[in-house]
Amino acid sequence: MIPEDREELNALAGEYVLGLLEPMQQREVEAALASNATLRSAVAFWEEQLHPLSSLAAPAEPPADLWNKIAARLDQTPQVSARWWNRPAPWRWATGGFAAVAAALLLYIALGGLPSAPHYIATLHSPQQQDRTSFIATVGRNGLTIRMVTAASPPPGRAYELWAIAPGATAAQAIGVIPENGVLRVASLPPDVQLGATLAISLEPPGGSPDKHKPSGPVLFAGAIESL
Repeated sequence: MIPEDREELNALAGEYVLGLLEPMQQREVEAALASNATLRSAVAFWEEQLHPLSSLAAPAEPPADLWNKIAARLDQTPQVSARWWNRPAPWRWATGGFAAVAAALLLYIALGGLPSAPHYIATLHSPQQQDRTSFIATVGRNGLTIRMVTAASPPPGRAYELWAIAPGATAAQAIGVIPENGVLRVASLPPDVQLGATLAISLEPPGGSPDKHKPSGPVLFAGAIESL
């Protein structure tokens, strides 16, 4: 069951992103993402925090014969009445160790250990579906990242363009056209992208609106920038 307590839900989201959940728990979280906006925001937050860690390790392919060597060694292992991996103590230790590492990592990130920690977040949805988030945007020291979280691709020959409207303003500022993969990253942001501003997505020609101060097509998704 997905917890209602915000701290427990955030911890669950972090464990989900880290890949520490049991298969049944992982499926439960994935099933709840479509209808639970708070859970989606928490998962998006931890993805933003943890993805930079992947750049710390260079990608490497294991040797092609690695599994064969492991299997051969296992075949040579003497059979005993209770193998060590069937005993509860080592697994309790391993589970506790992983949980401790995860907790320490989450605490490290929460205290600002990664430079890309976002300051603000915005969930964008259509006016007809207020309870269904279509895009999640995070804003931090490294700029803005917005990603599609539902199947909301534009029609063929059209594109989504992101706009920002400052608090109390009526004019919009073009931020950028969202690529086909549904993820837009912008390092340099206009002053309109601030707490209390509105982010909006309009349907435009492939290159965006001809007028960079207002959409030429309908606004399909919108949401306010809030403190994380």
